Amino acid sequence: MKLIKRPYQNEDDYWRIRNFLRDVFLLNDRQELSWHVARLDYLRWHFIRNSLIDAPFEKLTSIWETAGGQIAAVLHPFDMGEAFLHVHPGQRTPELEKEMVAIAERDFCLRTRDGQRKLYLLVDESDTQRQDILVDRGWAKRGAPIHRWWRDLDAPLPDAPLPAGYTVRSMGDVDEFPARSWASWRAFHPDEPDDQYEGWDWLINLQSAPLYRRDLDIVAAVSEGEIAAFCTIWFDDVTRSAVCVLVGTAAGHQRRGLGKAVMYEGLRRLKSMGGTRAFANAYDPPAEALYGSVLGAKAESQSWVKVLD
Repeated sequence: MKLIKRPYQNEDDYWRIRNFLRDVFLLNDRQELSWHVARLDYLRWHFIRNSLIDAPFEKLTSIWETAGGQIAAVLHPFDMGEAFLHVHPGQRTPELEKEMVAIAERDFCLRTRDGQRKLYLLVDESDTQRQDILVDRGWAKRGAPIHRWWRDLDAPLPDAPLPAGYTVRSMGDVDEFPARSWASWRAFHPDEPDDQYEGWDWLINLQSAPLYRRDLDIVAAVSEGEIAAFCTIWFDDVTRSAVCVLVGTAAGHQRRGLGKAVMYEGLRRLKSMGGTRAFANAYDPPAEALYGSVLGAKAESQSWVKVLD
């Protein structure tokens, strides 16, 4: 079947892509062989709206459609230098994916400080078709595999002991934004000078995302009002699945079981809403340990790189 390629055109395309990702996710037996819809929203409402990445999503996203107007594939950047391919499993052909990779090589590369133009692509361990395409085009594997963790919620969830002095609850209203933002800074930038901290306005955009729910934004708070740990879960009731983005514990409160406590509380709430599967991706050893202990099941993706100069 011949597909028709066209550029992203308007706001309607964004919402059509969201539903396309849901369809692909279900057809792939609810495995993240393409993005969960929550990841697309997180890209738009957090990374792009908060200017954390330089990703001209609307200018560089391409859509392939059938003659009947159904989306068959979507190609877009995350940041410049990283591409994502989402393909309907019934439309996966080497010809289509070669075309998508070639466009990404042409349009998405990032010039590094050493003057090279590089592009990265994440590929599932079982996706031999895409791996073969990359090898033929001069790509190479980069670094260790990245684990995608998940858990089905059909079994009872264990309790996580909570140290004295902490309370696990939902995120508060705007008055608590500064404390929540500071906890995130101390969790992910513990060695950076505090004068680099840029404030809490980013939370306004994040909480505007379609799938955001404050009752699934779990925090562990100290009795004095300080937030020590957090877990934000993005629930898609169409697929009855969710993504945990992000989970963190502020420096000074780590190694006390708070990450497990907020995750298990979030998963219990998710299950009570009808959620049946939760995901999280790990990119460093602390996240590996936490997600492995709470979620348990995993698959692997491999980062690939091509140097074009």
